[in-house]
Amino acid sequence: MSEPVSGRVLGNVEVAILTKLNELAERHGLSPLDIAAEFHGQDEKSKLVFYTLPQEAVPLERFERMMQGLGITDRETLHITGTEQQVYDTIQWAIEKAPRRVR
Repeated sequence: MSEPVSGRVLGNVEVAILTKLNELAERHGLSPLDIAAEFHGQDEKSKLVFYTLPQEAVPLERFERMMQGLGITDRETLHITGTEQQVYDTIQWAIEKAPRRVR
């Protein structure tokens, strides 16, 4: 079995969280390629980190709306921390509150 190019192996929890994040992005009219995020699972200290903001006005507005749905209200705090379950539940809750289609 060969190693991934990055040397990282993704586990099912990381895949589940990032898949939900992509679903949330799409609910807000964003492509998963419009955002850059990485999940670091470490029991009680897990963290979902957003690395870049979209550069264009419309994706940026949608990104900010998505962040607000996650409880992130400023550009300085671009992460969610907690247990893996808490991070997953936060994203799931935001999906339930997100629009079905972008307006």
